[in-house]
Amino acid sequence: MIFQHKIQLHECLLLLYVIWIAGCSRQHHAKATVPQPPVVAQKRQAPLAQSAFIGRLHETGNILLQLIADPNNAVSDAILNRTSCFAAFADSASANAPGFVTCRNSVGDWISPAVATLSSTSKLQLQGALLLFILNDRVRQSLLHRLDGGTEITAEPGPLTGDRATLDQVMLSRDAFAYVRTGNSLRGVALDDAFIKLDEPETGRLYGHHQDPQRLLAGSTMSSTVTSGYLLDVASFFNTITPAGIIIHHSVLVLTKGPGTPEGAVDSFHYSRGFEISCFGKTYHIAYHYLILPNGQIRAGRPERCEGAHARGYNSYLGIALVGDFSSADNPRGTKGLMRPTKAQMASLVRLCRQLRQKYNIPLQHIMPHSDVSRTECPGDRLQFSQLLLALQQSSAAGS
Repeated sequence: MIFQHKIQLHECLLLLYVIWIAGCSRQHHAKATVPQPPVVAQKRQAPLAQSAFIGRLHETGNILLQLIADPNNAVSDAILNRTSCFAAFADSASANAPGFVTCRNSVGDWISPAVATLSSTSKLQLQGALLLFILNDRVRQSLLHRLDGGTEITAEPGPLTGDRATLDQVMLSRDAFAYVRTGNSLRGVALDDAFIKLDEPETGRLYGHHQDPQRLLAGSTMSSTVTSGYLLDVASFFNTITPAGIIIHHSVLVLTKGPGTPEGAVDSFHYSRGFEISCFGKTYHIAYHYLILPNGQIRAGRPERCEGAHARGYNSYLGIALVGDFSSADNPRGTKGLMRPTKAQMASLVRLCRQLRQKYNIPLQHIMPHSDVSRTECPGDRLQFSQLLLALQQSSAAGS
């Protein structure tokens, strides 16, 4: 009996040993087949993901540049000037397709963009790039502080300059305006139940390091080579106009006999005043669109479709300045330059205004002296503005 128990004990021990060996074998086999975390693979994929976002950013910027090349796609200047935050989605048809949101800082410059997604409780039924102009500060604050499902956006169909050159205060009190770009055309669309959500992980992927999108858009002055080109495209888009009128000025600068030119003097003066603008990928300092010299020569300032910096509230109007100071109060003896416009200057002014009126379909009542829209002596009482209007009326009656 004892011998039988010993045999059974021996068999049990042998069985335990086999189980232990088998268990060890399984553990060893498991260690050999379970893959290690792909640390190297993640490092290799990150630059590809970042390059994809940078490519999407460049694509969105190119869409903006293509739009401003066609005056028929011009967004109302009243909307552009009041936009607090701007969102662009290159592919609005794809659900949760990433786009980019940027806001203005306290001095009006555009902040480096954050990645965002656009969604809706009902299908948006959009095809093409979607542009969203947020005017209301309440919506902006919600965008910068909401951490849950995103910020609800209700947007009106955005008007184009050709549809409605001026917008009343009721229209401008809206939360936002939306446009969709299909082919080469821009049209207004309504968004009733859309949500924009800032995406922190994808924003970090765009910049190549962690970035809090809400803190970024709240007023950051961060500069990044990754997004600098896009910001220039956005600035160009918002600084592009379809001229709605003409404002006449005098330059109030003294002509020098040195090597400098009058337009160079104006450019330097306006540069010192901070009138520079980014438009069509370039920077311009001179606030006017045209400068007319005493001999009647016409010199170009900033391009016609770039917003001016010559009359607050009327910078969607073209600015034309005649060199001189024609105010009898400010320049009674000619110490500040030419006292009266020359015949050559006035002839060139009539000819230029006639050409611009025809080119942009500008009504006669939208051609005004600076003093009509601001508390200033400009362009001075010695410039007979009534003669200019009479000449333009006569040319209109003659059909020229």
